[in-house]
Amino acid sequence: MNKKDNVYGQKYRKLRVLHHISLVNAAKNVTNKSTLAEWEKGKDNLSWCKVIQLLFNIHIQPIEFLEDSVSSQLYGAITNIAVAYRRNDMQQLIIIFKENLKKYEGDTKSKDYMFQAAIAANFYEDLSEHNVCPSILKDKIILYFSNIIDNKNFWCYEDIFYFGLITQLLDARHLHGFSLKLLEYIEKNPIDSKVWNELAINALLNADFSLMKKDLKKAEELYNRLDILEAIDNYAELIIRKKFLESLIQYLKNNSNVEIFFYFVA
Repeated sequence: MNKKDNVYGQKYRKLRVLHHISLVNAAKNVTNKSTLAEWEKGKDNLSWCKVIQLLFNIHIQPIEFLEDSVSSQLYGAITNIAVAYRRNDMQQLIIIFKENLKKYEGDTKSKDYMFQAAIAANFYEDLSEHNVCPSILKDKIILYFSNIIDNKNFWCYEDIFYFGLITQLLDARHLHGFSLKLLEYIEKNPIDSKVWNELAINALLNADFSLMKKDLKKAEELYNRLDILEAIDNYAELIIRKKFLESLIQYLKNNSNVEIFFYFVA
C-alpha cells in the first residue's frame, strides 16, 4: 500500500525533529536521506511497511501514528467482501473473487488485488467448504508471508490484518509455522494498543480454528502457546473465542460434546 500524503510526511518530520534525530539516522536501513526528505515534504511515496520501520528509527510506536488511517483503509477495501459474507452470499463472493483475480493477473505486483481475491476465496470456502483459490495464488501468499519471516520476522499492521483473513487457504504446515512466527513477534514486541492487540490475537485465533480442520495436533500446539499469551486476558470477546476453541479441540480429540455443553451452560 503506497501513500503520498503531506499529512503523514509532515507529521513524521515533526516527531523526528522533536526527538532530535537526523535524516540520515532516521532513514538508516530503510531508505536514503533524499527519499525520506522528499516524503516528509509530500513529494514521494513510501510503503506502509517502510513508514513503520522509519517510526521505529525515531522510537515511536507505529500504532500511535498509523492506527486510525491504516485500519480504516484496510477495512474499507474489503467492505464488499464482508457484506457478502455476512449475508451468506456465496455467488457475490465468487464474483468478487473472479474480478480481483483477473485484476491481479493483469498486475501481479498489486498486493491489494492479490489479497482481495484471496480473502473472497477464503470466505467463500468458509461458507461452502469448496476451494476456488488457484495454487499459483496460494503460492504467492505463502511467498509473501515467508518474506516477512525472512525479513527479521517484522510484521506490519496490514500483514497481520491480511493473515487473519486468509487462514483457510494455507496448508497446515505453513499456517502453523506462520502463526508461531506471528506469536513470537507479538511476544517480543508488545504494543499498548487495544486495536493492535485485538487484531493480532484474532488473527491467531482464526488460524487455530482453521488448523483444527487440517491438523488437530498442530491446532492444539498453537492453542497451548496462545494459552500463555497474557494480553488475551484483557479482552472479554477474545477470552470467549479462546474458550470455545478449547472446547472444540477437546470435542475433536475425545469425540465428546461435554466441553461444548459446559461452554454454553456456564
